[in-house]
Amino acid sequence: MNNRTSLLSNPLVLGIGGLVVGILIGWLLLGWVLFPVQYTNAELYDLNPAAKQQWVVTVADAYAVNQDLGQARERLRGFTPDEIAQSLKAEFGKRNTTGDATGAARLNAFAQIYGLNLAGGAPSATPAPTRTTGGGLGGNIGTILLLLALVILLVALGLYVYMRMRSRPAALRPAPAAPTAPSTAAVETGEIAAQPSEISSAPAAAAAVAPPVARPGTTPLAKSLGTFAATYKFGEDNYDTSFTLETARGEFLGETGMGSSETIGEGKPDKVTAFDVWLFDKTDVRTVTQILMSEAAFNDQATRQRLATKGELVLAEKGKTVRLETATLIVDCEIVDLVYASTPGLPPNSHFQKLIVEMVPMQK
Repeated sequence: MNNRTSLLSNPLVLGIGGLVVGILIGWLLLGWVLFPVQYTNAELYDLNPAAKQQWVVTVADAYAVNQDLGQARERLRGFTPDEIAQSLKAEFGKRNTTGDATGAARLNAFAQIYGLNLAGGAPSATPAPTRTTGGGLGGNIGTILLLLALVILLVALGLYVYMRMRSRPAALRPAPAAPTAPSTAAVETGEIAAQPSEISSAPAAAAAVAPPVARPGTTPLAKSLGTFAATYKFGEDNYDTSFTLETARGEFLGETGMGSSETIGEGKPDKVTAFDVWLFDKTDVRTVTQILMSEAAFNDQATRQRLATKGELVLAEKGKTVRLETATLIVDCEIVDLVYASTPGLPPNSHFQKLIVEMVPMQK
């Protein structure tokens, strides 16, 4: 039997879990391990301060040789006048200290041609190239984080709206049609569906709504969760069927079903001599089980001892009803059809040709 838990059936938990796993795979595994980001052709203004100063001094020394002011301006594109002045001033003072008067003079001459005053450290009114805008690594990371935050916000908003829609009051939803008794053909095929309620055509003054008739042996306050039919036919090996129990809002309550519990003889197909009908309640710690046994199995002491550990033993008879009950659920199981198979070498009435059990679950 396939017992689910309420945690795994929660879409919010699944959505958040999928988002976290996707981020870990896309960001850490793909972005840092398999396909790490590489940066090439960075701008000069992305250098550290020491490298910037060295570049400005190199451009100034190069100008002293080629006297090409246009080339010098192009090489210093992106540097502010204040950055150029501070770099030249620092190197100018260093060269004077070390006695390199010629080198200091080259820097001073370049600063004057470029419109800068090394003595005061402030740029003159001569326009200097402005720093062009461009996205560095910091800008890219900021953009990525902004997009990631936007995606997370949209996903969280979508999950919130979805959960609000699922948790709407039952009064806002159309009431389900009252279930009617299943036809014989529907029981034979195991497909039982609720039929539309018949509406009386009598005048409104004479119309009266009949009170609901409780199923014999059921709790009057129990809420019906539908009707199911477990249908077994000889030749269905490893037979096992289950039905999910949910409220009108789709809240998972538990599961119920029927499966083969004991076989007799050898070879295929399986010759099932006992079935277990069971009920799982998510609020209960146990699964309630009863064993529907053939006449031969029920009268065999060894078989009874072997199956007694699985649940309460019941002789399968057409028309018999057994009840499964847990903390919050009830399932009435009625044997609506039973036919025994006949196999040479096996006792009579030892295994089933056909068994149909109608299961009516209710919530307390």
